[in-house]
Amino acid sequence: MARVDQSYLTETELRAAIDTTLGEEYQATDFVNSWIASELLYQEAVRRGLADTEDLRRRLDQTRKHLAIDALLTQEVYRGDSALVSEKAVRELFSTDAPEIRLEEDVALLSYVLFSERSAANEFRSAVLRGASWEEALRRAQDDSVQREKLLMVANRRYFTKTTLFPEELWRLARTLPKEEVSFVLTTHTGYYVLIAHGFKRQGESPEWNYIKDELRARLLIKARRKLYDDLLGTLRARHTVEMHMAQ
Repeated sequence: MARVDQSYLTETELRAAIDTTLGEEYQATDFVNSWIASELLYQEAVRRGLADTEDLRRRLDQTRKHLAIDALLTQEVYRGDSALVSEKAVRELFSTDAPEIRLEEDVALLSYVLFSERSAANEFRSAVLRGASWEEALRRAQDDSVQREKLLMVANRRYFTKTTLFPEELWRLARTLPKEEVSFVLTTHTGYYVLIAHGFKRQGESPEWNYIKDELRARLLIKARRKLYDDLLGTLRARHTVEMHMAQ
């Protein structure tokens, strides 16, 4: 497949290195060129005696040590994250800390659809106004071959803040919508939106469970990992002779 002096790149190695879901021909050419450049540079480094210096050996030893430590911590500390923190523990933390948890910014629970044409957005909105649930209207649009082609984006019951909802007109509209009331068709530079607000919490209010649970889980996970790490170090200290002499 490719060769630089006595170094070879086999087709098997090439296939293992490229992403088969993308354009293989372009990737293969790019990878082979990169491999040849690396081999040329490496062999020149060897010729100049730069591949076996004391500094390089020291850096390789440090790299090997860090990789080994990462492997150990992955095995002993970061394994089984889902088992480290139970749903019950997260809910208990939420119950305990709920009075102290306050939102730092406004948060909206929203659903929206984006169409490429106003007529499709109007048709979707009309279905909801005639009594179809948001979910049913969305299913109809996705099942209809004409409407489906014009449906560009869907968000279902997702939390947004002013900094995560684009374009800006959507946020201004979301702040004014009564709960579970479908919006008018909003025209933007990206297309035609129809929006529905399922809930809105303002800065300083207590967050909903679904909004805060992942953050609480992350807190507990950090605490659980810290305990595993400390326990591991304690076990290793007991197994080895450890001395420390600080210069006076």
